[in-house]
Amino acid sequence: MDSLEISYDHYKETCELSRQAQSRRNKNFVILCVLEATSFLFLVEPEKTYELIQEGIHQKLNMTVQLSNTLIQTLLWLIITYVMIRYIQDMLYIERQYKYMEKLEKHIANELGVFEREGKNYQKNYPMVLNFIDLFYKMLMPIFFLAINIVKIYTEWKISKNKSIALVSDSILFVAIFIIVWFYFFEIHSKITKFCKKHIPLVERATNILRKILEEV
Repeated sequence: MDSLEISYDHYKETCELSRQAQSRRNKNFVILCVLEATSFLFLVEPEKTYELIQEGIHQKLNMTVQLSNTLIQTLLWLIITYVMIRYIQDMLYIERQYKYMEKLEKHIANELGVFEREGKNYQKNYPMVLNFIDLFYKMLMPIFFLAINIVKIYTEWKISKNKSIALVSDSILFVAIFIIVWFYFFEIHSKITKFCKKHIPLVERATNILRKILEEV
């Protein structure tokens, strides 16, 4: 097997891995939408939402399992955090793969001539609607999800009469989500990173400190 065949096989495998990641991303996006919608319903109709979830659990398990409203909401926070992590992992993986596939295409094109399906040819005259969809996936929905989570944790602290274990757990999970989304924006959008570093020195310092801490862990 010569070098071109090895490169092409590697390219096909890379494309397949990227498609699998896109499939996981789409699935996790739908799950996140459902979870965040549930979280939003807890904000506007907490008792009705709790009753609906309890009824769903009873029907699904065909048995009576009495979970408190607080416990269900903490479990919801936990699931949102996990799915958000998986969603962002796949988003960043897909973006990194696009750049890598473009390099592979350039390498193969040196031997074959035209070989630019995922690189220059795909990006040439890129439709505006696809740009918006790309922005929707990358930026708008993560911001929307984060906004819901901010309002949710604020409401929990506002209505809480004491600092329970559940409230502390919810707060820790929220902080994890906030930090993950924070770093995600810096990784996914270089212009945002440059703007923040230039105009908001505190953001750059906080990011550098967090990055150093995470590198040491």
